[in-house]
Amino acid sequence: MEQNKYDKPFLDDEESGFDIMEWVFYFLHRWYLFVIFIILSLAFAYLQNRSWLPNYQTAGTVIIEESRSGGNGSALMQGFGVQAGYRNVNNQVIMLGSYDLVCKVVDSLPFLKVDYISKEGFKMRNLYKSSPIFIQSDYIAPEAYNIQFKIKLRNNGTYTITTDNNKLYDNLEVIGRYGQPLQHNLFFITVYNLNRNLGNSEMYFQFRSRESLVSDFSSRLNLGFIVEGSSVLQISLTGETPDRDIDFINKLCETSLSENLERKNDAANKTIKFINTQLGEISKSLVVSEGEMTHFRQSNKIVDVSSHTSDLLGKATKFDTQQSELRLRETYLDYLTKYLKTNLEDGSVIAPSSLGLNEPLLMSMVQQINNLNAQRSNVTEKNMYYAKYTKEIEIARNTVLEVVKSMRASLNIEKKDLNDRNAKVNKEIDELPSKELEMISIERKYKMDDNYFTFFLQKRAESDILKASNTPDNNILDKARIISITNSDKKSKTTLMFLLFGILIPTIIVIIIELLNNTVRSTKDVEKNSTFPLIGAVRHTLSNEPLLVSKNPRSAFTEMFRVIRTRIEFIVQRKTNIMVMTTSTESGDGKTYFSINLAGVYAMASKKTLLVDMDIRKPSVNKLFNIKETNGVSNYLINLCTLDDIIIKIPGVDFDILPAGTIPPNPGELIRSGRLIEMFAELRNKYDYIIVDTSPIGIVTDAYSLAALSDANIFIVRNGKTNKEFYKRLCIQLKSDKLTNTYTVINDVTVEKNNYSKYKSYKYAYSSGYTYGYTSKSKRKASERYAHYYENDSDI
Repeated sequence: MEQNKYDKPFLDDEESGFDIMEWVFYFLHRWYLFVIFIILSLAFAYLQNRSWLPNYQTAGTVIIEESRSGGNGSALMQGFGVQAGYRNVNNQVIMLGSYDLVCKVVDSLPFLKVDYISKEGFKMRNLYKSSPIFIQSDYIAPEAYNIQFKIKLRNNGTYTITTDNNKLYDNLEVIGRYGQPLQHNLFFITVYNLNRNLGNSEMYFQFRSRESLVSDFSSRLNLGFIVEGSSVLQISLTGETPDRDIDFINKLCETSLSENLERKNDAANKTIKFINTQLGEISKSLVVSEGEMTHFRQSNKIVDVSSHTSDLLGKATKFDTQQSELRLRETYLDYLTKYLKTNLEDGSVIAPSSLGLNEPLLMSMVQQINNLNAQRSNVTEKNMYYAKYTKEIEIARNTVLEVVKSMRASLNIEKKDLNDRNAKVNKEIDELPSKELEMISIERKYKMDDNYFTFFLQKRAESDILKASNTPDNNILDKARIISITNSDKKSKTTLMFLLFGILIPTIIVIIIELLNNTVRSTKDVEKNSTFPLIGAVRHTLSNEPLLVSKNPRSAFTEMFRVIRTRIEFIVQRKTNIMVMTTSTESGDGKTYFSINLAGVYAMASKKTLLVDMDIRKPSVNKLFNIKETNGVSNYLINLCTLDDIIIKIPGVDFDILPAGTIPPNPGELIRSGRLIEMFAELRNKYDYIIVDTSPIGIVTDAYSLAALSDANIFIVRNGKTNKEFYKRLCIQLKSDKLTNTYTVINDVTVEKNNYSKYKSYKYAYSSGYTYGYTSKSKRKASERYAHYYENDSDI
């Protein structure tokens, strides 16, 4: 048989285009989900925002100078200022955040050792310096640091300490009095009342260990230059307790400056100590020589010596001064050698310039050792640079020892030359008279001690001046203060985040529901999955009336059936002698309901119309019209009656009804019998329109026998009920079976805004009534039933 011109080819690889308006309709259809989740999300956001506390950023600034001199003389600076390693800007930034420095700051702030906490609804505030009580701790057990204690304050001078949500110490209850020591195995404390008007209230406190405080501040401490390339350093902390952070930053700056000044004064203190030792020894010798000279002059009545003697004495004094300088150099070399061999770990080395020794090479080497010592002191022994600095110090030490050895050799040559010249002068002095000779010897010793003593006094005065004028290399530019609130927008962000969740969650739910809903839900689904043209749609109705078109002939519902009637007439190219068969994929698709109303529309045209119930496996027309007659088609097919005997006319119904009759044991064989063809040939002679309601073609094959006899075969698809995959496979099978003159009608459409819109929502109009021999316990999937009936085309 030639293919009908209305049939359309089926595309297995048809693209499933994304229709945004269809998805918009799905979301709008479940608007209540969005309302519920948005309300819930805003409620959660409100609860979350109730616990919000401002997060303050506090900061102070320090100006760091890479090099400063402690006096006007650059040579005098050697040994009296801070070493170059400490003057480096980056090193000072690292030192400001060092573990040891933070530990010193934590130890110097007693209010940090206990956190005083108030709970106000959902908020927990740290009452730093605003607590009505102060807790002095003498002993804290290690396990007490992780416990949050609750303290109930009373106006009678007592208090009670309990734990808050701690199962290990759930029964803890300690009562004490203000100002009196309280001992427990967890702590030895004294609680002081700082508020005389303290009433009955409660608050919380928690002991803070040194390590936890150091870790807390170190993790939040931020050091950075305000402008790149500048030496103005900003020290900042971010937290919910700005007063505590301000105290910490200020104390950190003060402690850093104090340590910087101590390092600068270290070399000066060592130099002054060395000079004082030398002055103590020389002063004793000076007192002796001065006494001898006075006694000699008094006893011998000698006030002055001759000019020749004076010249010799001047030369001898000059040589003595040079010998003193050589002895000072030798003393420093002895000090340096001893220091390098025994006390290299003990701070910095006294620079030679501090004692007036102008030795550029030695000064450079000593300064190098001091710098390396300073750098090594900033790292621990486990640090990878500690071994590197130690090795460099050892190399520098060996180099200095070689330089000292060389200088000693040079010093010995100078001493020998000076001794030779001094011996010549002494020989001339020996030729003087005995009294003058003795006088010269005494005066010479006195002048040498006096010059030596005066030299060291001068150096000590210079050292004291330099030490007094020492100031830290860094200066506090701004004291710590609050500069901003870092989480001022957290409330709006929290609200926005929860609102997004309130929109996202129902969106996901709707998407999942729609993706898991594998039923036909629009004309688009029908056109996409069907091989047969769509010729009409029947809207959903809440009425239980089976023949609704007769009750409402001018309604939109009835108009839909008139459209379908007109299209059928256009398809078969005539207006009378038309036979229409209706079927569906499975039970509950509404084919019987459609057949009844289609027959009603034909009957409204004053034409003879017959409704034939060919669903002889499970007939439903009798039930809908409350027909008591038991005979019907099945009885006719086995020659038990004539057509006139079984055709029924019901009052109020404009068309005739041919019921299915008694349910036979072999419905498949009856429908394939030649008598069925004779029956419809006779009926065509009596009626203008014949509407045949047959069994679902997706379950049984009865419709195949009737399809060839019909002018038009109507495939009923129900919105929200017909499975798309089953429907698609069935259409492919029917197409391969060359079932022609087949058209689709979509049933039970709930149209919103536009009767022919493809953006629709759907619901069931009826509950399923077909089981065809299967109980609820043994129902199979529609696809399995479909495959079974096509493999075995026998009666069930």
